[in-house]
Amino acid sequence: MNILSKLNEITINNNDRIAETDSKFCVNQYYQYVAAREALKQALDIIKSVYDKEKNPNSNYGSYLDDYYDINYLEKRLEQIKRGFVSDIVNHFSRQYNVTLDKKVINEKYDLNLNHNDIIGEIFVQLDGFSFEEKAVHELIQATKNTIYNFDKKVTIKKASLSITDYVWWDSWTWSGLRISWDSKLGTFFQALSHFENGSVETLHSLKRMFEHLKEGSNKYDIFSKYEFDYKKIKSIKVFKNRKITVEFKDHALAQEFANTYLKK
Repeated sequence: MNILSKLNEITINNNDRIAETDSKFCVNQYYQYVAAREALKQALDIIKSVYDKEKNPNSNYGSYLDDYYDINYLEKRLEQIKRGFVSDIVNHFSRQYNVTLDKKVINEKYDLNLNHNDIIGEIFVQLDGFSFEEKAVHELIQATKNTIYNFDKKVTIKKASLSITDYVWWDSWTWSGLRISWDSKLGTFFQALSHFENGSVETLHSLKRMFEHLKEGSNKYDIFSKYEFDYKKIKSIKVFKNRKITVEFKDHALAQEFANTYLKK
């Protein structure tokens, strides 16, 4: 039976817990994986058959095929494409919904005969009862809280302004001046501000632009000026050379709500 015939026998069980676009992606990846897997299996079966005959102790000649370079290599390739199949589907959901997922657990649990529904099922186990959207928000809030150490000492609220000390870390470069450190917490912080503003875990365009300015540095942009925004909850953000950041909200209640929800453990 050829590969196409085997593929035609596969029953696809679409999971109604995922979007149609996600389902189509997963099914397509599964068909590609099966085609590659079966091709390698056929090649391995042929090579093993010839190798077994040539290594016969009654033969006067050695085998031109090698257990390590030929057989072991194809066996490793089969395992590699399985890991690739798992990674492609897990990475798709991780990027699409901004959630953290563990590929290693899935790879260790399943052999070469796994399918996309197996992977999707394991992903939902890892969501631990949350939807993708809920999981993304939960992870974002926890990640933002983890950027604050000693909340009572570092975070202050005066009227509608929230300030955090020792929060913005700078690198100094001749060509860029001061710019935020590569491991800056601000990416997560701006993402949290965006979610507070509109309920999305995607960083708002204006906040993303400010973040890019901070990465480019003070020689290119006036990064220590006040960045003002036309939002419903957030009015402005200002960073300081002494590593402080101040966010001005529309009123005191909003500043307090953001601090309690995203910063205070």
